[in-house]
Amino acid sequence: MNPGVTTLPATADCSSPTAKLSAYLGLTKPKIVLLELVAVLIALHMATGYGAPGSPWSAALVLATAVGTGLVAASANALNMWVERERDAKMPRTMGRPLPSGRLTPDEALWFGTLSLALGASLLLSFTTPMATFVAVFTWLVYVAFYTPLKTRTWLNTAVGAVSGATPLLIGWTAGGGELTHPIAIAMLATMYVWQFPHFMAIAWLCRDDYTIAGYEMSTKLDPSGRWAGLQAVIGSAILLPVSLAPVLWAAAAPVAYTIVVGLAGVAMLQSSAAFLADRNDALARRLMRVSLLYVPVWLVALWCCVG
Repeated sequence: MNPGVTTLPATADCSSPTAKLSAYLGLTKPKIVLLELVAVLIALHMATGYGAPGSPWSAALVLATAVGTGLVAASANALNMWVERERDAKMPRTMGRPLPSGRLTPDEALWFGTLSLALGASLLLSFTTPMATFVAVFTWLVYVAFYTPLKTRTWLNTAVGAVSGATPLLIGWTAGGGELTHPIAIAMLATMYVWQFPHFMAIAWLCRDDYTIAGYEMSTKLDPSGRWAGLQAVIGSAILLPVSLAPVLWAAAAPVAYTIVVGLAGVAMLQSSAAFLADRNDALARRLMRVSLLYVPVWLVALWCCVG
């Protein structure tokens, strides 16, 4: 940490309950949590046989899984910001976050993150399954205790962080009674894991200056030309295509529809990654990032509607 950069004390304009609530909400990275919850609930519904009679599917299970997972995810994001608050203050992209902007104090963020983890894990343990709770805590641990510190030590941090980005699907799957060794669970996990490489290589390029200023070790710092980041994006997209189509080998209500939709989405990912590798620039990196963001909801909806 740079001793010359400090986190500002909480400012007066956060004294109102609304402003304080907004600051805490920002600490959770709500857009990321929302996408995660959609994936978790789709996996939950699939694991219960789409709410089949006799399955554990119920409104109480859905609510407990959503709130419990959301709290654990909020905790991970909050504590990530708590650890990185000094570095966030150096980057234009993040200096407006609740801690570097002074809207929350480090102690407030630490307490919020700790309590959210305790409440979320307790809720999952009480109303879902022990395995779902274990997966949630494991995901939190990988993100906070391993990925976050690795960002300043090695460019391989992405490979570790992708684990915590993929495992939330298994929270929903195991909450619904699904087995971790089920082929569909493995295929979902592998797809979400591999998807993150082209996605984060695009981000690494677009934010390369910020990451360098803050002292993060990224592929774009190892190779400023961007070739290594582009190559990882292409390799990730090439692997993603067959991996994402694997579910049709085991169970598919509409295998042709799934193959067409997910196959076309995968081709778009690969084409965007190849274009970025061929000519590393912000426009192509931004295009890859947008295509990757569209890929996830398309894949999830296809998975939900066509596999089962």
